[in-house]
Amino acid sequence: MKAMLKMWALCLFALVCCVNVDAKNDKQKEAEVTFSVAIDCEGCKAKLEAKLPFVKGVKDLKVDLATQTVWFKYQPKKTDVQALEAAIEKLGYEAEEIKPEQKESEK
Repeated sequence: MKAMLKMWALCLFALVCCVNVDAKNDKQKEAEVTFSVAIDCEGCKAKLEAKLPFVKGVKDLKVDLATQTVWFKYQPKKTDVQALEAAIEKLGYEAEEIKPEQKESEK
């Protein structure tokens, strides 16, 4: 009986570890991208904030009116940079990806 309980406890422990590792892997599978978007008013910002969170794969976004940028955190398995750019353009705005090396040179 004790051996059976030990076996079940070991199986339960292994299962919990596998689920935890899988959850961590999902977090690591997120990517980020920033676009330069020609927005000039609070209405533009509100429009982007209302529509873009519903694009498939988007986990988070920030629209910054002062710098005219839109930052996304997204799941690469569900969407890509081109699809996010197309979603912005579908709303009537021109979007251009800001590459990480461009961000560094602007500092």
